[in-house]
Amino acid sequence: MNVFDEMGIYWAEIADKNQTELQIQFLKSQLNPEDYVLDLACGTGRHTIALNNMGYKVVGLDVSAKLLRIAKHRQSEIQVVRGDIRFLPFKPAVFFGVISMDTSLGYLPKENDDRMLMKELRKIVSDNAVLVVDVFNRDQIITKYNVAKSSSFEYPDFFLNQKRKVSTDGEWLCDLWKVYDRVDGRRAIFQHNVRLYKLSQLVRLLEHSNFEVKQVFGDYKGQEYSVKTHRLIIVAVAK
Repeated sequence: MNVFDEMGIYWAEIADKNQTELQIQFLKSQLNPEDYVLDLACGTGRHTIALNNMGYKVVGLDVSAKLLRIAKHRQSEIQVVRGDIRFLPFKPAVFFGVISMDTSLGYLPKENDDRMLMKELRKIVSDNAVLVVDVFNRDQIITKYNVAKSSSFEYPDFFLNQKRKVSTDGEWLCDLWKVYDRVDGRRAIFQHNVRLYKLSQLVRLLEHSNFEVKQVFGDYKGQEYSVKTHRLIIVAVAK
């Protein structure tokens, strides 16, 4: 069981507060509405649902049965599949686009698992298919959280206290999340860790799986990437 499956509706409320509208506008500038698109690690389906409502042909994939149930509850007609991203359950060359939004890359135990993922992706996409990978900007995160920082957030059904730091080797972003349920007073603690990638590492990862990087952005408005931007967004095509 992963942390998002454990959190369930708590994670759904956190994800809902992210920049979904900006993300969708960015994706519209990169994807062809006629193409068959895979939403990798789709979670509660917020991108799958939004794109589906705009006429895109999208399939969402996630390992969490709990989050996929939330997605289907929100819109029953969307297509979602439960599966491990290292072993994609699709036919070769079936997709013409893949999106990996909001740092859905980096949760697998080993870096080699991410290499397996990219090779799996290359099998299921056609030549010239578009791949969008959106992750934290490692340089900016290390600068901001080289010393642990605590923050508090309020959501419709709970309060969240977050203690965030970067691991000593700079490889991982580590969060300790303490939740206080506003309805029943329940308290829960979750640990959230995600691997951080440099631009050069991601480019290498993609190129080794026959994806060619075409553009690199620093935010969803199309800002040029730098070590100070909040996001690292790569748009690549399958060779």
